[in-house]
Amino acid sequence: MLKTIIKYINMATARATFVYFVTFIALNASANEDPGAVTNDDTQWYQIEYIIFEHLQTDDHILRYEDTPYPSTQNKQYTYLTTNPYPISPYQFTLLNSEEGVLTTALRQLNKSKLVHVLDTGAWQQTLSTEFLPAPLRINKSVSKERQLFGELQLTRSRYTHAEFKLYLTKSMTVPFKNIIDWFVTDNAQWRTIELLTPIDNISSTEIIGTDTIYTDTLYLGESRRIKEGEIHYIDHPVFSVIITIKGAPSPEHLNNYVGYTGE
Repeated sequence: MLKTIIKYINMATARATFVYFVTFIALNASANEDPGAVTNDDTQWYQIEYIIFEHLQTDDHILRYEDTPYPSTQNKQYTYLTTNPYPISPYQFTLLNSEEGVLTTALRQLNKSKLVHVLDTGAWQQTLSTEFLPAPLRINKSVSKERQLFGELQLTRSRYTHAEFKLYLTKSMTVPFKNIIDWFVTDNAQWRTIELLTPIDNISSTEIIGTDTIYTDTLYLGESRRIKEGEIHYIDHPVFSVIITIKGAPSPEHLNNYVGYTGE
């Protein structure tokens, strides 16, 4: 707790107060936890919670020199959150009731704050093993008509649990080309007559060969943290930030028992 206060003591007053306030709430919510290394069991249940929120009074112009990777769609297996207590796939995890979360109080205060806007939250239980790497959790939220938050959360377990976020907060536009690269190199006169940034709504269906998505005004948060059991971490960013906690949990009797589950 003292380290948390010292860490932000030199920040701008309003923001330092906000970060300290949120961290204080989160730490007090888990004051009875016993942080420590994970056991040597091959598989163990954990409860994972996160809150992603945007700072409303930050000038993102300060990030103009940041090396921001361009968002790319990767063809790989993800896990997803669902409200169904009996998911139809082992790659789905059931969301916890809002009152069961360690970060419930912090989330309530964030929603009331005029300094931030909550973009996404998640609270669920799953197994983590030292023997295999689980599929990352897919994060995909529409923030507004133009903006989107997407990316992934990769969880791993060795001596401690680790969490790695790769998040994009960006504007997107659908263009009438199956592949933008083809637009630049094509000799087809019909394609060349269509402007690259022409809104797709203004183009007749006969002109659309395919569609692709381009991203602009992209902000990126990439961070990996080692998290001892019961710890709560604040991942800072000038525009949008994350609070995450991981703690051990007893094996649930019904949660995440997907259709076809055998109990083995």
